[in-house]
Amino acid sequence: MIENVKMNWLKGLMALSVFFFLGSCNNDNDLGSGEVAFEITDAPLDDSNVKGVFVTVAEIKVDGKAIEGFSKQTIDLKAYQKGETKLLGSTDMAARTYNNLTLVLDTDADSNGAAPGCYVLSNDNVKYKLTNSAASNGKLELNLTKSWSVANAAKTNVVMDFDLRKALKYAEGSGTGFNFVSNNNLQAAVRVVTKSETGTIKGTYQNQSGSNADKVIAYLYKKGTFNAQTETTAQGEDKILFANAVSSALVESGLSSSAYTLAFLEAGEYELYFAGYKKETGSNRYAFESRLESEMRVNGTVSNVFTVNAGAEVNISASILGVIN
Repeated sequence: MIENVKMNWLKGLMALSVFFFLGSCNNDNDLGSGEVAFEITDAPLDDSNVKGVFVTVAEIKVDGKAIEGFSKQTIDLKAYQKGETKLLGSTDMAARTYNNLTLVLDTDADSNGAAPGCYVLSNDNVKYKLTNSAASNGKLELNLTKSWSVANAAKTNVVMDFDLRKALKYAEGSGTGFNFVSNNNLQAAVRVVTKSETGTIKGTYQNQSGSNADKVIAYLYKKGTFNAQTETTAQGEDKILFANAVSSALVESGLSSSAYTLAFLEAGEYELYFAGYKKETGSNRYAFESRLESEMRVNGTVSNVFTVNAGAEVNISASILGVIN
């Protein structure tokens, strides 16, 4: 009798364990799925000799698994700036949080099989191959660690923002060639954001100081992270200036004023700084000259600190008062 009771108890325990196991699996499935669209955009490069910067994306992986239905594509990053993006592809994914996105670049061959796959195109239509020492068999993997979530029955747009100022460097011993920076720096040059969680800065710029910079760049920093000495000194083997800037934009001259756009910014508090560049004689490259002293107004209030909210646009007017040597 006792043996029968024990046996029945064990059978009941096993049945209960199976019930909870299957229930757990069903709960995961009950989370459903959503559509994910992968997009790419760019912050511009400071070299008037450059017509285009092309990258060939061979594969996209999420948490180590290649997404389904993706086709190899070659994209001119310079064609997608100031909030414009290129859709790389979309797929259905389980509704949950993901932690890693990997871009696999083909440095050897483009989407048509022509060489090279990643390159700078000069104004005289010369292609300069882009690669670095981490490339293996013509493939370069950029592991972008960033958490983002997919909601059930909803669409999520994931944007990869290439900052070409951080991603490229001049090739050693060459007056015209280019290379990708080291892989750690290259991965740091690509921001991953969820589009719906970002806002935009639309700025105007007036030079009241008589500064004669040939080009002006606006650099955006998270509040309290800007260090003038560090950011204006070329950092590491890749000699990156303004390395910790979240984003940057060219100040473009218009008929009545100058303007700039900083897009796909995650919600938070930021600060904005301006730098002037001079065009080098002969090379047409731009060299950092000085920081510019600025006074900024956000909604009529003078402040260098401002808040970006998701889905919103911040309008900032900047007046340049002088040069900071």
